[in-house]
Amino acid sequence: MNRSVAPEYTQAKDLKIIAPEKKVSASGVEVFLMRDVKDSSVKVDFEWSAGTKYQTKKLVSNFTNKLIFAGTAEKNSNQIAEEIDFYGGYTSLEVDKDHAALTIYGLNDKISDICSLVKDAFEKANFPQSELQKELSIAKSKFNIDIEKVKVLCSRTFNRKLYGEHSAYGQIADLEDFDKLTRQDLISYYNEFYKTKPVIFITGDVSDSFVEEILNWANEFVEERKVINPDVNNQAKGLIKIEREDAIQSAIRVGRLMFDKNHKDYFNFQLLNTILGGYFGSRLMANIREDKGYTYGIGSGMAVLQDASYFFISTEVGKDVNENTIEEIKKELKLLCEIEVSEDELLKVKNYMLGEFLRQADGPLSQMEIFKNIYFNNLKSSYYHDFIQAIHSASANDLKKLANEYFVEDEMLMVVAG
Repeated sequence: MNRSVAPEYTQAKDLKIIAPEKKVSASGVEVFLMRDVKDSSVKVDFEWSAGTKYQTKKLVSNFTNKLIFAGTAEKNSNQIAEEIDFYGGYTSLEVDKDHAALTIYGLNDKISDICSLVKDAFEKANFPQSELQKELSIAKSKFNIDIEKVKVLCSRTFNRKLYGEHSAYGQIADLEDFDKLTRQDLISYYNEFYKTKPVIFITGDVSDSFVEEILNWANEFVEERKVINPDVNNQAKGLIKIEREDAIQSAIRVGRLMFDKNHKDYFNFQLLNTILGGYFGSRLMANIREDKGYTYGIGSGMAVLQDASYFFISTEVGKDVNENTIEEIKKELKLLCEIEVSEDELLKVKNYMLGEFLRQADGPLSQMEIFKNIYFNNLKSSYYHDFIQAIHSASANDLKKLANEYFVEDEMLMVVAG
């Protein structure tokens, strides 16, 4: 090998996707396995349709998820954690607008013991009043601090106005909502949503006997998943200002409702978005950070939920330049509508995105996340192949047409707080 000669440059033409093995429990719970892992680590994910969009009372989804392992009739939260830790395991709990998740980590020779302890604590969860009060106190204190931040004010207003104030996606908790939450609310939510059929993902070199244990656990979930379709057709438009006399900075969010990942324009729009604000060398960063010095960071992106998607631009700037920043954002959007992207810039961004695809597919944990994206968004198995081919074939004229269709100022919601 001659190390004085650089390796030949090539662009990624495809992405090797490893499909997990699928099993189905007798009760109909889907279990997906990816066993080609070179070390002894194991990750087990349970995902329920139990996100915040399903709650009829604010905060109940988050606190139910947070307090699942707060205690049982026989054990407190510390005892549960210590027993799991004894076998080298740990758990994490997450909730978003669509899903709630329980993740179990451990080594393959102890994962059976760990899951047995987790199963016992999960099934006997009784949401102690003392733990609820403690978590509510912590959350209220954090809320009182966060609500003073312009970033939080901007995000809350943007979220509410984007989806509609009465939409399941647009609901925002206020301070008084913490005092309305009761232990019975959590128990009811747990019984209604966490006893429905989850989807289970196992990543690790696990034994057949462990898989059988998981399938047996899955058999205990017999209720069908809940379905809800939030009304998200009430997006506000135009500029909304939230004045804060004591603020030094202003938070800015600009965006609009968009389409999901199955839409014909999704691939090319992601390329367009990357040019605008999707990576460190983007136009928004070059203008507003590097040239103007208004901010340390600005970016744009697409957030795709189960029943809604949106495009957004987000930044924080000095209060004295927030109007200038809005004008520069409008200018960058307009330039993409009027002038085709140069071939050099287009090639650079294509190379960046193709490299990101390769990075995101590196290793079994990443491969399972790729599969989850396909599964939960009801995508074709050829999704990533199609995405890469779309990047290769996209032209500057294609992107200009997209910009004119979707970067319409009158369709944008703009929120400035500070």
